[in-house]
Amino acid sequence: VDPSIDVFLPPLTIQPLIENAVKHGILSQVKGGTVQLRITRQDGSTLFEVRDDGKGMEQEKVQQLLNLRMIDKSGIGLSNTNRRLTQMYGKGLSIHSKLGEGTMVSFVIPDPNKQGNLRAT
Repeated sequence: VDPSIDVFLPPLTIQPLIENAVKHGILSQVKGGTVQLRITRQDGSTLFEVRDDGKGMEQEKVQQLLNLRMIDKSGIGLSNTNRRLTQMYGKGLSIHSKLGEGTMVSFVIPDPNKQGNLRAT
């Protein structure tokens, strides 16, 4: 993480992503695994990425999480985070996952100085 990055982040945004990566991706594997958090500047915005090399998810599960349709409570943290980011910034989480290889969840916090980047709440 670049220490010069200074950005407002809504409460409980990163924590559920890390928690889900550990709980659903890593703990179920005998070999363990790793979780990485990467925060970078990108075109004036801030990109957050949480990656794990865990078990991954099927695309149907990814779509359920992104479409805010949860069958059970196993992905409620991701769904809630996605909903909050979408309400605040107009765009939520991006999830890329492959079974047996892991998952990357990312989101962008727009530059607050650019007009139109924050939505009224």
